[in-house]
Amino acid sequence: MTEERFEVLDALRGFAAIGVVLFHLSIVGTPQLAPHGYLAVDFFFMLSGFVLSHSYAVRLQSRRLTVSSFLQLRMKRLLPLSLLGLLLGTGYFLVRLAMQKYSQYALSDILAGTAFNAALLPKPWVSQAPTDTTFPTNTPMWSLSFEIAVNVLWAALISRVTTKCAWVITAVTGGLLTLMILKNGTADLGATWTTFFGGAVRTLFGFFVGVLVWHYRPRPFLSTFPLLPMILLLATVFCFPIRSSVLDAVSIVLIFPLLMCLSVACHHRRKQRLLSELGRLSYPLYVVHAPILMSTVGLLKAIHLEQTASCYLFALVPICILVAIGLDKYYDRPIASVLGKQRVRSAL
Repeated sequence: MTEERFEVLDALRGFAAIGVVLFHLSIVGTPQLAPHGYLAVDFFFMLSGFVLSHSYAVRLQSRRLTVSSFLQLRMKRLLPLSLLGLLLGTGYFLVRLAMQKYSQYALSDILAGTAFNAALLPKPWVSQAPTDTTFPTNTPMWSLSFEIAVNVLWAALISRVTTKCAWVITAVTGGLLTLMILKNGTADLGATWTTFFGGAVRTLFGFFVGVLVWHYRPRPFLSTFPLLPMILLLATVFCFPIRSSVLDAVSIVLIFPLLMCLSVACHHRRKQRLLSELGRLSYPLYVVHAPILMSTVGLLKAIHLEQTASCYLFALVPICILVAIGLDKYYDRPIASVLGKQRVRSAL
């Protein structure tokens, strides 16, 4: 595995994860700060295509690494934190059901859904809306299921997926995705069975954009000074106050690939620890923020403080970040050491 680091990509991944948290912060009743925060998932898929190509493409092509061994590495990377996030979400809904005798999900959805979700598989049945999510107790984890699927597909076909083929996949899925976004009015697709196909198209397009960026990656020629403008551009996309399908399509097809190319073109004379730490917190933040937000809502209702001013609830953002930092340091890294896995911090 190549040890070269792309720390600007790390930083953008961290800020993208924060964008997802801001998007879901409305769960606790705050104003919607990041109406387009769901687009971070598309950026994660692009990062995944780039990072996995950089780390594993040569080894897979030379058959020094088998597809089954690659899948084991990916599951070791994703499962420890995903199982924890799933446990927290499932625990919340079971406690809610026990205390209130009511939950938005039936007990069968909670228990049987969790059994499938523990293996990063979507629950294979459709519930009534709005409880028709494929990962009932921790909805953001839907993207991990697609992540594993596209990882295995890429690894199995890597000797046949030429650069020309990757261009064809990207062009076809990019055009199809644009049409789907304009038809549905949003790119927020994939979390339910009714939008499942849209999620698959998002995944394929994003991942193979990342593969192409890796293939054509330029030699670093920029300093880190473009980082702030790139963060501001990412924040502008996520926080644009008006829901716009055109913005969604332009962001995914044009803006995010541009950010990927610029990030790769940045170089550093010395290691930037802060940038690396931002990337490191992104995955734990992604998998635990929803259970934290849902549990906060349940707690506030239980103690009759559901009308708590939103200015206090914004404190949940730094709380989620601190929890993610702690999980990375005291949970994920120790488990990684025990499992002996290679430390490839992939995108969602």
